[in-house]
Amino acid sequence: MATALRDNTGRERALPTIKGFKRGLILALFLAVAPAWAETRSLSQDWLFHAGEVAGAEKPNFDDRGWRQVVVPHDWSIMDKADGSPPFDPNMPAGQDSGYLPGGVGWYRRHLTFSPAEAARIVRLNFEAVYMDADIWLNGEHLTRHHYGYTAFSLDVTGKVRAGDNVIVVRAHHADPSSRWYAGSGLIRPVSLEILDRVHLDPDGIFVTTPVATEERGVVSAQATVANRSGAVREIELVTRVVSARDETVAEGRRTQTLAPGARAEAVQRLELARPALWSPDSPNLYTLVQEVRVGGAVVDERSTRFGFRTVALDARNGLRINGRPVKLRGGNIHHDNYMIGAAGAPDADARKVALMKAAGYNAIRNAHNPASQATLDAADELGMLVIDEAFDSWNKSKRAQDYARFFAENWAQDIDRMVISGRNHPSVLFWSIGNEIPEDGTPEGVETGRKLAARVRRLDPTRPVTQGVNTDPPKSSNQFDVLDVAGFNYHAHDFDAEHGKFPERILYTSESLPKDAFSYWQYVEKHPWVIGDFVWTTVDYIGESGIGWMGYSQDWQKLGPYPWNLAYSGEIDATGRKRPAAYYRQILWKTGIDPIAVFVRQPPGTEDLPDRHLFPTTQPHLDWSLDDVHPSWTWPGQENKPLEVDVYSEFPEVELFLNTKSLGRKTVDTESEHKAIFKVPYAPGELVAIGYRDGREAGRWTLRTAGPPVRAQVTMDRSRMRANGEDLAYLTVELEDADGTPVYDRDKDRQVRVHVRGAGTLAGMGNGSPMDVSSFQSGARKTFHGRAVAVMRAGTTAGPLIVDVAVDGLPAREVRLDVTS
Repeated sequence: MATALRDNTGRERALPTIKGFKRGLILALFLAVAPAWAETRSLSQDWLFHAGEVAGAEKPNFDDRGWRQVVVPHDWSIMDKADGSPPFDPNMPAGQDSGYLPGGVGWYRRHLTFSPAEAARIVRLNFEAVYMDADIWLNGEHLTRHHYGYTAFSLDVTGKVRAGDNVIVVRAHHADPSSRWYAGSGLIRPVSLEILDRVHLDPDGIFVTTPVATEERGVVSAQATVANRSGAVREIELVTRVVSARDETVAEGRRTQTLAPGARAEAVQRLELARPALWSPDSPNLYTLVQEVRVGGAVVDERSTRFGFRTVALDARNGLRINGRPVKLRGGNIHHDNYMIGAAGAPDADARKVALMKAAGYNAIRNAHNPASQATLDAADELGMLVIDEAFDSWNKSKRAQDYARFFAENWAQDIDRMVISGRNHPSVLFWSIGNEIPEDGTPEGVETGRKLAARVRRLDPTRPVTQGVNTDPPKSSNQFDVLDVAGFNYHAHDFDAEHGKFPERILYTSESLPKDAFSYWQYVEKHPWVIGDFVWTTVDYIGESGIGWMGYSQDWQKLGPYPWNLAYSGEIDATGRKRPAAYYRQILWKTGIDPIAVFVRQPPGTEDLPDRHLFPTTQPHLDWSLDDVHPSWTWPGQENKPLEVDVYSEFPEVELFLNTKSLGRKTVDTESEHKAIFKVPYAPGELVAIGYRDGREAGRWTLRTAGPPVRAQVTMDRSRMRANGEDLAYLTVELEDADGTPVYDRDKDRQVRVHVRGAGTLAGMGNGSPMDVSSFQSGARKTFHGRAVAVMRAGTTAGPLIVDVAVDGLPAREVRLDVTS
């Protein structure tokens, strides 16, 4: 995997490789890998979609010939309108919350064909998420309504499917306003089908833990439930193996049992091995638990579940330890959308987001404010990212008129179950979060609700702590923390000392913090073992909460960015995957060594990069999610001889700044200076170089050069090959360069880019990271933003070459090819 993460030469750096994660692979919902006698089918292709209400669409013989064919995961909210115009509209009911994108009603239909033998077996239909309020029909029979838009659910359609043609129909009703951020609409995560033997493992019954995980010894506790849905007594053998990354069986256990017709049996097997390779953020070693059910010596079902050997310990004196070693949570919050493909949780897109964070120095994700996708957790397992998996943004009291609070009382238990069961075998999952900024936090109602939710989580998974993101003042916050194992404070580091004084055994972290507070919040983590980490709001930019990272909220907390603002613009990584200056500062603050020195220039007074910076006059106290208005550019026409502020971020103890080979002086960099050196430099075109020194010797440097006009587009693809599965994604980055290869960042030199895809694939979406661009994601035309645009290609289902033609106004055309293989 590679994308445009710049190093100090302005060139791209490769993202971490997701070794075992087959890109684009739609995993079965509960991590099943099925052999020939237990088949799992991805249902990503051949869906038909219709936007808006339509009578009779649930009927099998409904005429759907005029419907649009789509690939799932799919988000209809980012689709162009029927007349071809972009989907943004200033009059949308959710307005600033949704980035001025629509909700509404959408229908999906898909035909399925079964042989007589298949139709006679156990058949499960798995939806990882449908946003939201979904009704499901099979062959005209209403099967269920599932309200929550982020939890997985499975339908047992055994005996309801028939040999020959079958029709699945899904109606999703995204009533607005339903969310404080962009949620998307429709079949936003994968759909799959499982065809099983009548004697099989229950996917929900598999639970793998490692009660002993040391360098010398590992113990696996493997829980499974076997169901006999045949009409006869069966003698079954459960064979459980631990398989290493080298595909070697390193431990094995067997158990036999007699099962009556219709009976279920739970089994826990304990397996041991010597010197396991432990899982941690620095060494994410994975094993596979293979569980086989045999009848008469023949295998009738098998499931493979990846896991890692790791232990987690927490206390106020020693902080967080993984496998006995201290870990500080270098955390960031993310929402679930994938920008140019909307909320469609394509596994490659979700995995890319995790890889971007890992490459930027983060080691922890808070999935806000809903359960993470399986692809997110799979990638976190592979790359060594810790995850706080979060359930809800509201409980009994609504934040928006049509949000989940409408269904909470009836549905919370099943949705907690779905989150925990689908995530508990992932070593990356560190904590379960039961909620975020719940309005009733700290009240008797909030405390009792939190107690119920936490108890439900612990019953399903007693191995992981329960937490919550709380944003209320003491004593209410302390009341809420009483029902939790770990206390998450949103924007309340100023209360840490008082909370610790009253509750010295309490473990704290900032579940949300402001980018501008990076240094002060991290000092708590550095100095106090009872503060175990900091999660910034936010890491990767997202649609909705329009302009929160620029003009922010109005004083009364009612208004955000007006149309055409549509991105939050608070991400330390922009929506296309480019690191912004705040990400460089944070990795230096964390001493990651990734980019130990970096240079940025503050926007000159009297100029503006974007309008509306001070749209809402505010008085303190008032939260400010904006990032420093500094830029990786030494191209400032019209500023000649005027003093510009140059900010140097450095892990090195001393830095020296040069302009056109002339030294502008050395400065000490340490915690007193917050790891920054600030220079005032009269602007002159040329080359600005910062050199970092350690022990008197040069240890690193960063260069900014004045860019001339763009003469070419640098076009890169993050992969050279995709599989012809209709699911794999490839990201193409277009960046403007001058004659010397210097990136062109000046917005006055941005150019229109047109992307056309031919051959064995299609364009999935295109974006530029501009928070105000309301052009189409799907047309293949966007203007660069600060010299950059990114397009996403999706593989087709037929092998062959995929060709991308890239045309940039006034520059030579480019052509990029990649192979789509069967």
